[in-house]
Amino acid sequence: MKTERFQSGQLIVERIRNREGPPVVYIAFNGTTARPFTDKKELLKFIRCPKSIPTGEAIRDWINSFEKQPAAPAPTLDKARIAKEGFGPEAHTADDPTAQTKMVT
Repeated sequence: MKTERFQSGQLIVERIRNREGPPVVYIAFNGTTARPFTDKKELLKFIRCPKSIPTGEAIRDWINSFEKQPAAPAPTLDKARIAKEGFGPEAHTADDPTAQTKMVT
């Protein structure tokens, strides 16, 4: 879980990225109340901070800054290198003596 935090006065919003479940969860602490959100619109409704004030503009910029980050490129697999240097089952598929056999019951 990776956490980022926005704080302005009594308003604290944490953005948590999860491996399991919803990919992003926002937890908003406003005064004495804390609630989790998976939807940005519901989060902004709970905060009740208009765009016209500096805090409202700052929270919207903070939320939108995560959408602009590029996704990490998927790694490419070099099968020849894996067969040569690897030690897992994916490296030994050609050496499997049972690869061409069938079970008869």
